[in-house]
Amino acid sequence: MPPTIIRDLSDTSGYWAAVWTMCCLPDVHLICDAPIGCFNLVATAVPDYTDAIPHIENITPSVMTEQEVGGQGTGPAVRRTYEGLRDTGVLAGKQLIVVSTAESEMIGSDLTDLVKQLQPGTRFYYSNSLSEDEWAGRDRVLRWLWEQYGQPTQPLAAPPAARGTVNIIGPTYGCFNSPADLEELKRLIAGAGGTLNLVYPFEATLADTPRLADAQVNVVLFKEFGQGLAADLGQPTLLAPFGMRDTTAFLRELGRLLGTSAQAEAFIAHEKQTTLRAVWDLWRGPQGDWFGTTDIGIVAGRAHA
Repeated sequence: MPPTIIRDLSDTSGYWAAVWTMCCLPDVHLICDAPIGCFNLVATAVPDYTDAIPHIENITPSVMTEQEVGGQGTGPAVRRTYEGLRDTGVLAGKQLIVVSTAESEMIGSDLTDLVKQLQPGTRFYYSNSLSEDEWAGRDRVLRWLWEQYGQPTQPLAAPPAARGTVNIIGPTYGCFNSPADLEELKRLIAGAGGTLNLVYPFEATLADTPRLADAQVNVVLFKEFGQGLAADLGQPTLLAPFGMRDTTAFLRELGRLLGTSAQAEAFIAHEKQTTLRAVWDLWRGPQGDWFGTTDIGIVAGRAHA
């Protein structure tokens, strides 16, 4: 029986997932086949709140209007947007990707053929915005990026992965506490004796995508998405831990996979004397009297509290 995974609730769509995943990559520029309002929310309003980014710079809307919806289709608008970006030099050194939105999908816009007439190598990503939630969308777009830009077209006899190297998969825009979680995960991996290969996509480029195959172990930051890409890559995969017991087990298993068990055990012992000492002091100190008279305790250890 496959394990039951409790997923955090998703309030957005496969389109938002595509934008927040792809736009982390600085050598990508997105044209979203969208009205201006749908561009504004995902690229300006929400990232300013969740990621302290005034606006995402590498995305441009096709600015769909009533004319496109009424029968002309969105192809001409996307072409005009592309030509404007090209003529102003925005696309220099960047891979262009055109992404559908709920609005373009509702009127049946399929730009698979149009993108072949734009900048060489341009691809169309159907975000399935009407049917796919954010977590499924993020999982699918990560796999799509690997299939389109990372996975070799012909099977290669790849050299063995560098010993002790780790990919972190999943850090993207729009995820609660993602930068802080990422820094802590980096600290744990280093403590267990691992060396980072690639943080994908948050600290990578699209050109880096083939390097995902070079790591010995994958660590997926969020339970909600990223395991699909990890499975496609084929290396042993761990989920980022929650809580003291889960973190201890994670460090031991990572040390076993990397062949650095002694370093992982030493790190665990050090953590108990340092990071966890404040919790122990609180439990055993004068405040400990409170715990004995408490009727209910809530443990939020399965996902973000």
